[in-house]
Amino acid sequence: MMASLSPLRMQLRRAGEQLAAPALIVAMLAIRLGFSLAGWPGTDSEEGTMGLMALHIARGQDWPIFYYGQNYMGAGEAYVAAVFFHLFGPSLLSLRLAMLVFLLLFALALYQLARLLYGRMVALLSLVLLSLAPRYVLTPEMRAVGGAVETLAFGSLAMLLAAWLAQTQPEVPGESWPKRRLLAAFAWGLVAGLGLWSHWLVIPFLVCAAILLVLFSWREWLRYPVLPFLLLAGLALGAFPLILYNLRAPAGQDSLSVFLALYSQNRYPGIPPTGLQLWLKKLAGTFLYSLPLATGMTPTCSLDALPFYGWQHGQSLSCAALYGGWSLGFLLLLASSLFLSLRHLWQLWQSSKEAHLRREKRRAWALHASRLLLLLAGLITLLSYTVSLTAAQRPQSMRYLVGLLIVTPALIWPPVYLFQQSFHPGIGNAFQDQPSLLLETAAYRGRVYARAQRLLAGTALALLVLAFLEGTLANLPEISSAAQRQQQYVALAATLEHWGVRHVYSGYWICDRLTFVSQEQVICATINPWLTRNDLVRYPPYYQEVSADPRAAYLFSDAQNGEFPLLSSQANTLASRHYRRVNLPGFVLYLRQGQT
Repeated sequence: MMASLSPLRMQLRRAGEQLAAPALIVAMLAIRLGFSLAGWPGTDSEEGTMGLMALHIARGQDWPIFYYGQNYMGAGEAYVAAVFFHLFGPSLLSLRLAMLVFLLLFALALYQLARLLYGRMVALLSLVLLSLAPRYVLTPEMRAVGGAVETLAFGSLAMLLAAWLAQTQPEVPGESWPKRRLLAAFAWGLVAGLGLWSHWLVIPFLVCAAILLVLFSWREWLRYPVLPFLLLAGLALGAFPLILYNLRAPAGQDSLSVFLALYSQNRYPGIPPTGLQLWLKKLAGTFLYSLPLATGMTPTCSLDALPFYGWQHGQSLSCAALYGGWSLGFLLLLASSLFLSLRHLWQLWQSSKEAHLRREKRRAWALHASRLLLLLAGLITLLSYTVSLTAAQRPQSMRYLVGLLIVTPALIWPPVYLFQQSFHPGIGNAFQDQPSLLLETAAYRGRVYARAQRLLAGTALALLVLAFLEGTLANLPEISSAAQRQQQYVALAATLEHWGVRHVYSGYWICDRLTFVSQEQVICATINPWLTRNDLVRYPPYYQEVSADPRAAYLFSDAQNGEFPLLSSQANTLASRHYRRVNLPGFVLYLRQGQT
């Protein structure tokens, strides 16, 4: 009886290991679907723009290559959402279902990448961590504003395919050559092309994956030229919309010029600091705000409570210490992972060169190089954000750091490695010829050191999971306000339709959201606080249609909502133009005199 229990336990253990990853991926998607069903995170006008693009695609009205008004960021989310619009009808929920498709790709790719590079335990712990949903981890994953979730999906897929190709190449030309390598090479090119079309945030991961391929596959490419040909063919196919546009783009409107202009754009001319003060503000914006929140910390301090952005007596120092401590922990984990990767590469370099170890050593080189290049991609992502003006002027735009989530397995690896090593203290042989008292003392010290290792590693992992769990639970109180605001938009659209108000002017953060909620029954044109055309108009036909209507209304948010607040100068101007004020829940509407 007892003998039969052992095989049964082993079978149950294997079944549990096989079901753990699918269960965690289902949990990840279910948590995000649950938040979306509850109306959180709240939407905005930029997500409304993506919804309108999907609506136009679903109707066959338009086939955009890029996000409206941003000619370097692909429209992939809109095309996937258009499918869900056909299935379930146009809605915010249908729009966000498209994000779950990309998120599923990310989860599958990240698990396989982590398992390939660091083992099953790290892979499962990565899924445990990323299945949770702190605010600024979940928001770029669920809001359909373009680029963020595709960076996760295509960046992790590119690293996975490159690492697999590097580690599994045939030993000699005569060895059997699996045809799936042809498919993998084509798939890498396709993923890289789609990533480039989607958003250039993915470039650090594509570059590091390409370096990995060149380092370990160039001999194979020389033997089988069809491999690089298929890779380039996949790249051309995936990036075809990007290539097609740039072949015909006017001067200055090509994707590179648009991206560089946005990257270096000064949002506040004449105001930002320069020189050393600017660099200090960039560092403060990155490490005292953007990095902690982008990597899972629950926000507890406002931006204006942090050094270089404001000062609140009794709070600023504690906020800086709290946020800075999180960033320091992140950098320590990153440095530890970098140290382990470099140490393993050094040990390989110093190891013997026996012929029978040649294949195993080549695979080991590929493994540790893959780990190193994954870290390098994360470091490039962090560095490129830190040197940008965005870090100083808009540190709340931490979605540009979304790629750091791909590096999650590398950050979990050091404590897991420490935990695993604690079971192999390696004391025995060095003391086997020593007196028994010395041997017992060394063994005791080894056990104490091993327990300390396990305690330290377990504490680090537990704190990470608890921090992400706390961040997930902290979202719950915000659900009601987000849902209430969305209902105000729905009620506003219904009221305007009932009154026959088809055209309105409003601010950037209202217009496309309102137009999408109304399914284009109300068309909104974006204006600035001076009641003239805004510099950024996502879809020019809307402005042309509204400006052609002399009875178009003006819409503002009320005092409690800062999307487009009414100023006294605006009220005076509209009164002089014979407009009358109508107060609505959450909004202030100005109608022409005599209009319903």
